[in-house]
Amino acid sequence: MAQTQPFIPLTVDDNKQYDIKNILQKLIKQLTPEEYHFFSFLIATNHIMEQLTNCQNKLNNDSTFCLWKLFEFFDVNGDRKLQLEDFIITLQKLDIILKRDEIESLFSTLGGEDDNIISYAEFASLFKFTTTPQWRQSKIQSEGVLNQDQQKLIHQIFSFYAKIERSILYLRTQIGNDIQYLQDFFKKLDQKQKGYLIFNDFVTYIKSKGVQVKGNDYYRVFFMLQQYKSSRISFNEFLKKFSTKEAYQNYMQQLDLLIHPPQQAARESIEEQPILQNKIDSMNNLDNKQIQQNEISSKISQQSRFSQDPDDSIRLPGYTRYIFGNN
Repeated sequence: MAQTQPFIPLTVDDNKQYDIKNILQKLIKQLTPEEYHFFSFLIATNHIMEQLTNCQNKLNNDSTFCLWKLFEFFDVNGDRKLQLEDFIITLQKLDIILKRDEIESLFSTLGGEDDNIISYAEFASLFKFTTTPQWRQSKIQSEGVLNQDQQKLIHQIFSFYAKIERSILYLRTQIGNDIQYLQDFFKKLDQKQKGYLIFNDFVTYIKSKGVQVKGNDYYRVFFMLQQYKSSRISFNEFLKKFSTKEAYQNYMQQLDLLIHPPQQAARESIEEQPILQNKIDSMNNLDNKQIQQNEISSKISQQSRFSQDPDDSIRLPGYTRYIFGNN
């Protein structure tokens, strides 16, 4: 296999970049090209997460920093929720330049996946603050502006998030076109065949490649990859995160065809046509019979009203005499 250049974020310092490349160089012979890209994504993203956590901790330890103040800065419309357009405008203010599809992907990853908004709780989690809504308390302290150190940290935090998102988008171009490969790789990670991944599955896989895992290494990477933050990653979450948009849509269409085969739908349609026609014929027959009955009733009525001939009278069932007298 030809050597593949690992994806190493630009923020990785020289020593760390050397360590990562050294690890990948040792593993290159035992990894498939797709697995090589995935593994380089894990270890490089883990390092970015370390830097990201460092910035978040600095903000958390700054008693003058007000999270609600920052949320208001992002909340362009003032409706206490961040929409995509708010996000785009604010990233431009922070001089974080991304393509439209990168911004949409980042917005989705940071909380906008399900409802197309980022709530205050979701926004707070980006900075490792408590997710309990605290805007009422923190709004009291919201006078003034962010100082330069705070602005720098915020810029770094969102730059790290943007780099992670770019690395995910890059990874999709390398491994995301082959759904079968992703399925096989998911099974490789899910060694106990549970149908979902937990953090220990990631740790076991990484350690199996001879890489040390210390403390909470890779936990934030695992947490970031969860769509529903349920401490597990389902196959659909895994597929949606790492497959290209086209491959995922094609997979969902094929899945839908398996659940609702078109031939069955066509057969049901064909079978329903005679039934529908019978219903129409039956209704027409009922209408015709009603018309005939009405005509008969009309004739009888006319005979009863206008006939002066006793012979035209009608003997009723059980009636004991005719018009001419008793029987």
